[in-house]
Amino acid sequence: MISAGEHQGKLLISITNGEKLGEVKDLYFDSELTKVAAVLAGNEGGLFSREALLIARSDVQVYGVDAWLIAGANTVVRQENVVDADAFVVLSDLLGREIQTEGGTKIGTVDDVLLDVEARVLGFALHQVYVQGPLAERKAIARSAILNVGSKDTPMLTVLAQAEAALIAEN
Repeated sequence: MISAGEHQGKLLISITNGEKLGEVKDLYFDSELTKVAAVLAGNEGGLFSREALLIARSDVQVYGVDAWLIAGANTVVRQENVVDADAFVVLSDLLGREIQTEGGTKIGTVDDVLLDVEARVLGFALHQVYVQGPLAERKAIARSAILNVGSKDTPMLTVLAQAEAALIAEN
């Protein structure tokens, strides 16, 4: 298991010619927070108009320890050219999101996203934990225990008993 934050700064290398395409600046998750959907490789443009340059998940061949290997140099595209990019959840926007029960009891806040070796979401590391028990000891909650992923303005939702019982499975 690796945290999403540990991927920050990793090199993005074209598998076809060894060219450095950039480095991991941020991660984009699918709308249900089940996997990394794309990686931010950088930005282009001027001071006032900057375009995000993404590499779609389908173009990542290997999520390596030191670098990610990418299908080719022509896979770095503007965000507007990536299917469903407008629904992606950016890691930097996810950090600090509150998690609470359906009844409104605060559980904690997201500190990082925990991933498997194929960049699928296993769970969430917690920064602040407001409850006692297994979640406070683990300082993490399994993705399977999240009922609703929330949004920038609304918290993630869980059932406390389910969150305490669900373990984060390492593959």
